[in-house]
Order: sequence, then C-alpha cells, then structure tokens
Amino acid sequence: MSYFYQPEILTYPFLEEDEFTHCSKVLRKKEGDIINVLDGKGNLAESRLKHISKKKAELEILHILKIPKKAFTTHLAIAPTKNQDRIEWLVEKSVELGVDEISFFITSNSERPRINIKRIEKKVVSALKQSKSGYLTKINPPLKFSEFIRENGETEKYIAIVEKGLPYFSDVLKPSGNYLILVGPEGDFTKEESHLCKELGYTKVSLGSTVLRTETAGLMAVHFTNVVNAY
Repeated sequence: MSYFYQPEILTYPFLEEDEFTHCSKVLRKKEGDIINVLDGKGNLAESRLKHISKKKAELEILHILKIPKKAFTTHLAIAPTKNQDRIEWLVEKSVELGVDEISFFITSNSERPRINIKRIEKKVVSALKQSKSGYLTKINPPLKFSEFIRENGETEKYIAIVEKGLPYFSDVLKPSGNYLILVGPEGDFTKEESHLCKELGYTKVSLGSTVLRTETAGLMAVHFTNVVNAY
C-alpha cells in the first residue's frame, strides 16, 4: 500500500502540492483507493481517497494507528561534507535507521559552510515514507561549532575523533539513552575543538580502527545506538 505524508492529517484530511501530485499524477490513484498517510508525529492514518480535484485530494480517515516511540533518542550532529549529495545520502539513510534529530555545525576544518536545507527536508520526508518509522526527523540549520556544543541538553554527549587509545563508541553506550554524537569533517576536529568538548562534558570515542569518511562515520554512529538498544 502507498504511503504519503501530511503533518496535519488528523485535522486537515487532504493531500496537496507534492504529495497530491505523487498520488494522482505519478501513482494515478483514483477515488475509492485506500492509502496510508503519516503525519510524522506517530500517527498512521489508513484513508480512502474521497474526492480528487485539480489541486488536492480529500481523504476519508478509516483508522488511526499510533506508532510507539523508541525507548531512546539519537541526535547526530555533523560537519557538512563538501559534496551536498553525500550529506543528503547520510540524511536519507540515517532517517531510515530512525535518527531523531540531525544538526549541522561549522568547524575550523569544515569543507562546506552552507547546505540546502529544503532539499534535505525533502529527503527526510521521502525516507520517512520509505521506512514507515512514524516520526519525522528534526533538521537543524548549521551553527558555528562553539555555539552548537553549548546549546544541547542531551544527557549522553560524545565526540567521535581520530585519536589512539579511545574507547569504542559501541562499548561505552548504555541502553535507553538520550544520545548526542558529534562527527567532524574530513580533516577531523582541531585540538582546541576537542579540548573544548572535553571541558563541556563530552566523551571522546572511536568509531573503529579505520579512518572513515564523514558520512560513513555519521551512519555508523546512528547504527551503534540502534544496536545497543536492539532496535
């Protein structure tokens, strides 16, 4: 069955704009067809296409399923890669894995100071419908690194860094946590940035014995939080 996204489905049972176009023009759904609609807030509405006009489709909600939340949260914060396509790939796959929030920050070694947030938000919606996870990942625009690391209230804060002798991220994680993991640019964090994080209570960790590309490291970090929670 086809899945669509409408954040206000419970109070406004209509499909418009991109979702309407995909439903009526691409998939060629007709009046009477049954579809599923996610609102990104944990509600899945099994709906019947009641009326299709030129610009929108009216829905009849048949059943609402409440999708339970996970017992943990994962906030991935990362330096944007030089290539926008690579960061979009990371976002798409992280959303499929169930990441709750993704933030971007600019460090001394950052390769890209700006990103196309609208394109990324479209990737998030697409991945939500693909994964059927139920909850829309929050996307935050880039901040300076020094600002970002002071503005978050997660209880378990980690910085993934290339440095000998660090514990593996997968070994220090505990189930049912509220995780924030920082992943730096290809040139890694500077010593000053690493030291500042340590002063602010971040735990330095390793993501493995090999040097990973930024997007690979980010996906690995999200995967580890899932594994420790058997998710």
